[in-house]
Parts: sequence; structure tokens; C-alpha cells
Amino acid sequence: MASASGLWSRQVECPLRSSLKALPLLQGKAQVPACLSKATMHQGASFRHLLLLLQLALLLGATQGREVVLGKAGGEVDLPCKASQKKSMAFIWKDSLGTMILRTHDFPSMTLNLLKGTSKQSNRVDSKKALWKEGSFPLVIRNLEITDSGIYSCTAENKETQVELVVFKLNAKLDFQNRIQLLQGQSLTLTLESPPGRNPSVEWKGPGNRERSRGKSLSLSRLEFQDSGTWTCTVSLDTNKLMFEINILVLAFRMVSDTIYTKVGEPVEFSFPLTFEDENLVGELSWQEEGTSSLQSWVTFSLKNRKVSKGTVRKDRKIQLKETLPLHFSLPQASLQDVGSGHLTLNLSQGQLHQKVNLVVMRMTKTQNQVTCEVLGPSPPKLTLSLKLHNQSAKVSSQEKQVQLLNPEVGTWHCLLTDKNQVLLESSVEFLYPELTQSWPKLLAIVLGSFLVFTGICIFCCVKCWHRRRKEERMSQIKRLLSEKKTCQCPHRFQKTCI
Repeated sequence: MASASGLWSRQVECPLRSSLKALPLLQGKAQVPACLSKATMHQGASFRHLLLLLQLALLLGATQGREVVLGKAGGEVDLPCKASQKKSMAFIWKDSLGTMILRTHDFPSMTLNLLKGTSKQSNRVDSKKALWKEGSFPLVIRNLEITDSGIYSCTAENKETQVELVVFKLNAKLDFQNRIQLLQGQSLTLTLESPPGRNPSVEWKGPGNRERSRGKSLSLSRLEFQDSGTWTCTVSLDTNKLMFEINILVLAFRMVSDTIYTKVGEPVEFSFPLTFEDENLVGELSWQEEGTSSLQSWVTFSLKNRKVSKGTVRKDRKIQLKETLPLHFSLPQASLQDVGSGHLTLNLSQGQLHQKVNLVVMRMTKTQNQVTCEVLGPSPPKLTLSLKLHNQSAKVSSQEKQVQLLNPEVGTWHCLLTDKNQVLLESSVEFLYPELTQSWPKLLAIVLGSFLVFTGICIFCCVKCWHRRRKEERMSQIKRLLSEKKTCQCPHRFQKTCI
């Protein structure tokens, strides 16, 4: 057993050591360790290990000294080439077939000029002359294509440098703003295309840096407005990484409440925020009253250059439309005829968007011996309707759409529409004593009669007093005149005295 284990260690150690020593000398050429013995070849397990080791050695040797550059289709890339001396000198770039791509002339006495070859990239290649004096001679390739992938060699200062270019293409239809626009509910598939023989690691992430998928393909079904944002596709090849950014805009309604709750006589407001502002569209708000099966148009409108213009409006509905985004509709007062469901339709160049909204109205009434509360409209079935006296627990509670209470106590009664612990609607009414309620018309008549009688008496007394004063003034004037007349009509003999 000892000799067998020693033989095994020598058989494995020899090829391992010799292969590792040979790695710096491989330079792309396969070299097989010379110490493989017949015994080793007969060992199946050890032979498989040696094959794996040889493949690793060949791979490392083939890529040793070669820089790998990743590029995006349609983009631009710089392939590096640097000399040991920081000065301008002649250089030449060739592709993997040995075809000259671009070069400078070999005459030292002449100024270096760039000469392009006859390769397929001749109209898309260039170099950065400003870097030549620093001993850098990059190959610039514009409008990259996947077929540009390959090994490029640069010779400068009698030294050859190899650079491998790998171009990836993301198949996506972008608009003029480099975005992908889709309607809510549509699907999207993104695919990464790579050169033959390359199998990179690919990771997809959505908005908020949330990982969504791995692999060369990403499929998204039934897009929602939360999917809007920047998506990333990270390509990893060996130690190199390349990131694609895809801006996806889902044309949709944002968080919209599907049910509006209000009370009879109160104003109603409908708001529909959108994920976009720059799209032109026409739209219509139609309404289906509760208990009917047909839709009736309430208002038509258009959106152009972020301005909302009103079209036709139903005459018996005083609906108002805001001129700026978000889309905003309002009614001055809610009535029982408004109860039902609204359907908002937007017509865009990409298709149609639909949004539904329900209107639920509460009404609270009272009679001589009863308080009634009801909600009308398409409300969810699990809502609770309850009646309670102020600061007391609920007297009546039900998941029906109407609750009522006979012979309620005197005070302020509140009607609550709740969803678990959340109050959606509340209304109140004041309930008085029935006797006081029944006798209130008589009391009012008595009070009004008494007031009128009192007012009549006051007016009569005032008139009588005024007449008495007038009579007294008249009698006083007559007495004064009579007194003056007696004084002036004196006898003749007393004329001097009178005078």
C-alpha cells in the first residue's frame, strides 16, 4: 500500500510541477509534460485530472499577455497600444487575418500621417493623435458590430501587442430618447447577443437594483407602472464587466383609488395621475349609473403639449376639468344620480389605456321615531356600516348597505362606513324628543302669534300717544293765539296803555 501511494504521488506530482513550470513558455502553444508513465495512463481517474489540468494550462497560455476589451454594438471602443518610450513613432494595426487596418509611414524624416487600410472597418476606425507623443497609439472603432469581435495586433517599436475585442449587442427597440415605451399590461423580451464561442455570465436587475433574472434573455409579462425606470444588464467575461442600461417607460396610470367615497351634497373629485406627460392623446370619461347596463359619455377631452382641453360635456352634469396634469375631474355636488362606475379611456399612438373608478354615496335620514343610514354604489362587500351615539359604542352594525334604528335616544347620531379599522365615510344627524318634534309647529305658531299681537299693541299705543301729543300741541297753540288776541283788543280809553 505504501509503494502504491508513493507511485500515485510521483505520477501526479510530476505532471503538475512540469505543467506549472511550462505555463510562462506556452504563449499559445500546447506542451505536454514528458513524465507521463504507462502506469499513469492506465489510471483512469488520474488521467481525467491530468486532462483538466492540461486544458487549464492551454487556456492560460493562450490568453497570457493579451488584453480583453468588451464593447457594445453601436458604441465606440479604444483598443490600447503602448510603447516603452513616450514619443511618437511608426505603428501598425492589423486584424486577426493579418489585414492592415491603419498605420503610419516608416520614414523618420517625415511627419507621421495616418493611413487607413482596406479592411471592412476602414470608414469606422481612427486613432488619437494627441496621445502619440506619450507613446500611446490606440485603435478607435466606432459604430461597433458583433462581427468586429476578434484579435487585433499592434506593432510599435518592433514589439507586437495583441488585444481581443468582444462585442455584445442588446436587442431592444428604442425611441428617439433611447427609451422603450410600452403600454400597461404588455410584455417585453430583451435578448443579449454575443459572438460565437463566447458564453458570458449575464445578470439582469430592475429599478431599485432588484435582481430579476440570469441568462442571455429577460422576459417581462404584464408590465405595470412600477416596472418603469432604469434596467441594467451586466455582462461578465473573465474579469471584465460590461453594463447595459435600458430605460423602460410603462405608459400607465399611477396609484389610482378605484373607489371614491362621499356624501350627498358634497363635492366629488376624480384624479388620474399618469406615468408620462409628453404624450399627446384624446380621451373620454363615460359613466354607468347603478342599476343600468349602458355607458353614457360625461366628457371628452384632449391632451396636447401638456395642456388639457375640454371637448363635449353632458348638459345635465356640471362636470369640471382641470387644464393641467394630472387629469382631474370634479362635480360641485354629489347626488344619488351620480352613483355608479366611471370608465376613463385614453387613446394614444401606441394603443388604449383604460381605468375604472366607482362612486359610493352615503345618505343619512331621520323621521319622528327612526334614524336610517345607507350607502349607494358599487362598494366592496366586506365593508361595515354602523350607527352610534356620540362617544358611545355602535348600537347597530352590519355589512349590509343600509342600517336603521327605531326609537333612538336623544343626541347626535353618527353613521360610519369602515373597512376594518379605517373610517371611509362618516355622517351625523341630531335627534330630538318626539314630543318636542311633534309640538314644534304649534309652539312656533304660538310664538309667532304672540309676537304679532305684541307688535300690534305696541304700534297701537305709539299711534295713540302720537295723536294725543298732536292734540295737546294744537290746544296749546289755540290758547296762545287767544291770549294774544285779548291783549291787543283793548278799549279806546285804554289805548295809550295798550300801546
